[in-house]
Amino acid sequence: MTFATIRTYGRDKAAMTSNPRRLRAILAGGTALAAATAGCLFATATSAGAAGAVGSSPEFDAPSGLAVAGGELWVTNKHGNSVTEINPANGSRVAILSGASYAFDKPIAIASAGSDLFIANRGSGGSVTEINPTTGAAVKVISGSQFHFNNPVAITASGSTLLVLNKGDTKKDPSAPGSITEIDASTGDLIGVISGSSYAFEHPTALAVSGPDVFVADKTNNAVTEVAISGGSLKRVITGGGLDGPDGIGVSSGYVWVSDTVSSAATQIDASTGAVVDTYNNNDGAYGFGSPSVVLGTATDVYITSPFGSSPMVTDVDATSGTPYWYECDTNTPDPYFSLLSALAVDGNYLWVASRSGANNPYPDAATGSLTEIELSSGTEVLRVPSS
Repeated sequence: MTFATIRTYGRDKAAMTSNPRRLRAILAGGTALAAATAGCLFATATSAGAAGAVGSSPEFDAPSGLAVAGGELWVTNKHGNSVTEINPANGSRVAILSGASYAFDKPIAIASAGSDLFIANRGSGGSVTEINPTTGAAVKVISGSQFHFNNPVAITASGSTLLVLNKGDTKKDPSAPGSITEIDASTGDLIGVISGSSYAFEHPTALAVSGPDVFVADKTNNAVTEVAISGGSLKRVITGGGLDGPDGIGVSSGYVWVSDTVSSAATQIDASTGAVVDTYNNNDGAYGFGSPSVVLGTATDVYITSPFGSSPMVTDVDATSGTPYWYECDTNTPDPYFSLLSALAVDGNYLWVASRSGANNPYPDAATGSLTEIELSSGTEVLRVPSS
């Protein structure tokens, strides 16, 4: 395979501050960068600044999901049973949503549908909380046996249809495989539950919408399942072609991209035919993959996290050609602001990365967490938002 020249970018503080938005972010307490680290496009940080100059500091507790709505960034805190609202212009905390009216119980993922936000709760059998992003108020809590929630791990939307991916638990109960619960976002009513052995949902981990269909990554079956959103009919189960522990999934430019955790690669699939186009690994170019996980597709690119190890990173890949453009990492062991990468979201020209660890305790079960903002065009880190 032939690749275009990989773009490289310096980490010059003066260049960063030439952009007014970046300057505001740095003045608000974001951590500026020193010289570039060899082998990565991510610099060693200077001393940590306190993010959130306006109001109080952000507060995270194992952030697990990100979404942009109403001009704000929303972060689900799996261990804190809360959602943190962030001003993306300077990283300051706007509000922390918690309490009985929200019924948050291990909120794991978040998605926007219509004018509201929907949070998938993994605990107590599963539920979905709807909130108004303008007021922050709880609208309703969607729960009940008719929804067949079972260990929800992801949520997305196609128009007014919510799709909740249930991981199930076949290790403990072979009769409890994964499934998709479809919900009318405008009413909270059940549309249907997609399940059955033909779908190959043994250990589903992520889903992404492409036109009228939804694609689901199944880690145990080494498969990607394509399902019609309307009616829930099975289109195809895609196997082979390099799929090896598929964990994350994203859609861009007519292609489905899947992270292959076991082989540290990424597989590109033609969304219209289900054919595997190619599988890319570190032998093909500077992808920097290391057990890749979360995948986010934009109009032209896909962003793939490698969340673990001594150099966690995010790789930017051209969705059509497979060309790697940049990857962000840090060779510090561990980097408390860029470790255990758990979620991605795009806000205009910027990528937000959630880390389950943080400045005070870089471990997955720590009551902490952080966010990192990266400029999409250059891969330049703009702002770090640590937990208070």
